[in-house]
Order: sequence, then C-alpha cells, then structure tokens
Amino acid sequence: MALQLTTITTLIGVIAMLSAWYYVGQRIKQSDAGLMRPVKLLDSTFLYMAIFFIIMTAPTLWLTFDPAKFPLYMAWGYVVGHIFLYLAFISVGRLVFSITPRLASKEWVVSLLGGIVLVSITIFNAVTMIWGTQPAFNLDKHVTQFNANPVVGATIGLMGMLTFLPAGILFLRNGFKNQGPRRTRSLLLGSGFIAMVLAGPPHDIAASWQVYMFGDIVAIISIILVGSGVIYRFEQGLSLAKPESAPSPVPTPAP
Repeated sequence: MALQLTTITTLIGVIAMLSAWYYVGQRIKQSDAGLMRPVKLLDSTFLYMAIFFIIMTAPTLWLTFDPAKFPLYMAWGYVVGHIFLYLAFISVGRLVFSITPRLASKEWVVSLLGGIVLVSITIFNAVTMIWGTQPAFNLDKHVTQFNANPVVGATIGLMGMLTFLPAGILFLRNGFKNQGPRRTRSLLLGSGFIAMVLAGPPHDIAASWQVYMFGDIVAIISIILVGSGVIYRFEQGLSLAKPESAPSPVPTPAP
C-alpha cells in the first residue's frame, strides 16, 4: 500500500518535534536556568507534540500488516495521542502566562483548568470513538478520516485558539520588535503556531477527504515553520524577548 499523506504528516511531525526538543534542550543547558524558564515550557511542548505524532503514526503500520485492525488501533492512537496534544496546549498556555507580567502569578490556573478539560474530553473521546464511530482509511485518496465527534473537534479547536494562537501572536509581536536573526526566528515560530491552529480542526470536523487533505498540507507547513524557527541561525541564542540594549557609558569627568 502506498504511503498515505496523513502518515507523511505525522512522520514529519515526529522528526521536526524531536529535533526541536533536543536542540532547545541543549540550548537550555548552556543558559541561565532562571531566564530560560519560558523556553523550558516551549521545550516541553515540543516533547509532548513529538509523542503525540509518534502515537498517531504507529497505528498506520497496520494498514500494511492487518488493515482490518486499523480502525480500532487508530481509535486508540487518536485518543491516547491527543492526551499529549492537550499537554502541549497546557504547556503553551503556561508559557503565555509566564511571559505576561499581569498573568504570571496565575499560571496555575492554566494547569488546573487544562487538567480538567484533558480528563473530561479524553473520557468523552474514548466513549465516542473507541466504542463508537472509529476512524477509516480512504484507500483512493490515501488519507485517514478520523471521524471524531464534533464536540471533540470543537474542544481541540478551542484549546488551540486559547493557547497556540496567543503564543503565535506573541512570537509575531516579538519578531516585529526585534532585528536580524531573532526577528526571523520569532516570525517563523509565530507563523508556525498560528498555522497549527488552522491545521487541527479540519482533521476533526471534516466531512470529505478534500478537507482532510487540506488539514494535512497545512499541518506539514506549520511543522516546517516551527522547526525552521528553532534551527534558524543555529549559532544564535533562542530567546522569547527582545534583548535589551546595553546602557550608554557614562563619560568620565575631565581632571
């Protein structure tokens, strides 16, 4: 069987997110831990996204070995994999709060509310997909139709809008304030996070293979943008803030 587009998307996600997680982790080891806390949250996001893509890729192996088992295994992969997507949402939400002075002290709210939503939607997702309408593979178009319940799709879209979208806006805003490599990096990350928001919902609410394919293509673009934002100008430090200019030297009075 030909490799399907959805599998290509998730494999690209695995490679890009694992690479980003490793790279950012190495940069953190070389930096001040206190100043790099928001970047640690970004690093956690990459790890959660990598695990999400790995779990979403694994069931596609059964399309070759035993296609009859694919719907059930993909249902389990979707439900379990999305737990890590929700954790990525929570990490990005915490990142947004941590770099916003007025919200920094309320970061725990993101963890609390995110945890409640994670447990609730995972149970609902399992009931409606594993023991309900399972995913299907379109043999003609080589895309996976997940057939997620509309409530699940709406929740994923809402969590993305509340976390990835603000993060994308913050990165873009930071990019326009910076110059040189920092500007380019922030613009790539911001564009990538916003593209991820656009890529997610089509996979969960689409009624046709064309919409699923559109979601896959946008997902690939978003992953490439985020990955490029991390590795761009490798020798430069990764920063979420505009570097402050050094103070002007105070002239020494003439004797």
